[in-house]
Amino acid sequence: MKFKKIFFTVFLSICICMILGLFLSFLTLRFVRYSPASCTESAKELQNPYIGWYQIHGYKLSEEASFDISKIQESEEKAGLVLLEFNLQDYAAGPIGDRGLALLDQLLHCWQSTGRQLIVRFFYDWDGNAMAAEPQELSIILTHMSQTSEIVNRYTDCVYIMQGIFIGSWGEIHGSRYANDEDMKALISHLASVTAPEIFLAVRTPQQWRLLTDSAEPLNESDAFQGTLSSRLSLFNDGMLGSDTDLNTYAAAPAPEGFPSSHKKSRQEEIEFQNRLCAYVPNGGEVVIPNPCNDFPAAVRDLKATRVSYLNSAYDEAVFSKWRNAFCTEDPLFSGMNGFDYISRHLGYRYVLRSSECTSVLPWEEDTELTVTLQNTGFSGCYRPFDVVLTLREPVTDRSFTLPVKTDTRSWDPGVQIHLSLPIRIREYATGTYDLYLKISDPVSGRIIELANEEPSNEYGYALGQLDISIFPR
Repeated sequence: MKFKKIFFTVFLSICICMILGLFLSFLTLRFVRYSPASCTESAKELQNPYIGWYQIHGYKLSEEASFDISKIQESEEKAGLVLLEFNLQDYAAGPIGDRGLALLDQLLHCWQSTGRQLIVRFFYDWDGNAMAAEPQELSIILTHMSQTSEIVNRYTDCVYIMQGIFIGSWGEIHGSRYANDEDMKALISHLASVTAPEIFLAVRTPQQWRLLTDSAEPLNESDAFQGTLSSRLSLFNDGMLGSDTDLNTYAAAPAPEGFPSSHKKSRQEEIEFQNRLCAYVPNGGEVVIPNPCNDFPAAVRDLKATRVSYLNSAYDEAVFSKWRNAFCTEDPLFSGMNGFDYISRHLGYRYVLRSSECTSVLPWEEDTELTVTLQNTGFSGCYRPFDVVLTLREPVTDRSFTLPVKTDTRSWDPGVQIHLSLPIRIREYATGTYDLYLKISDPVSGRIIELANEEPSNEYGYALGQLDISIFPR
């Protein structure tokens, strides 16, 4: 009997302790309530890096040249692209002199200060007569590649793409004695070896891409962004939408079965090839010559299919006039907008914040999960990775906490909804109300990426909602 009393006393004590423990723990149970902010899509124009309309500035380097750089230095700092053309004709007989290299360095330094992203093109002719202007020996071109790349590599924070392989009229790889398979392969191989791997290279046609990479198929996800030639080699089409063949960029008819993959293919075949390739490398150029291929609906279809992210702002005004006189009717958000403005807003990536929500948690759970949904409504993705962060800010104390978001923005494809899952450890934060923000930024240029939303951003980014953390009892 005495043993039973002792056992009952011990058992009762244990039960009381457990109940007391549960009661005490219940006093510190955390409750979470999330109120999402409004997310309204906007049709406004955005100013973001690596995309849009570029302007051309040409410089002929020589030992006697001098340039007025004051206008460059006075340029307003902003996002956006410029194409810098460097004519090396005065050095066709030998290496670039000290003065020419110093001018190249000075010009790149000045353009770096503007905050613009640079497309760079070296060549020997801008009069359509490459044969007469280019060096007589391939070795001289290879030397020029080495000399200029030593300087260009100092500016990887602003040099985005190097177009061409130094040959052809206007640097477009045609009309040159070196536009044969063997010489082009030697030129692209050397250029890739002497330029920084983070700089994209570019050739004029899909056929040249296949020839110079020795690949019949475009890139796939596993091979992209590896610093190899094939993962760096992009396209620039300066005959874009100019005819059924984009001015001989494509073949006039489908290739017969068994035809070598390094040859040109039909328009539709090459558009499909670019759609796959340009998920991983940029595509741009200039539109030319009014014709049915660049009527507004056809232009939108092909620009979207080939994932075009940048175009020449000066050429062709006759095509631009057609677009300004056409109007968007199919997209309700842009209904009534003229075609030029619609295309302007869709060159490259265009991220829209769609919604956010927070999972319900039981009071004794330690984590909640925030899901943020965005969508890329542009013609292409972005080809450099952006930083994405979530910030929790408590207005009462002005304390803020920043959490990196694990995602590769280069995989944010056009038309696809992007879902970001962000775990938040509730017990690491004091009770209170927190404003949540999402910010996307470019670590190279330092630019904050604008989203296509009506709601304004601030130093923390775009508002997602409010997270209220409380304990029982309040």
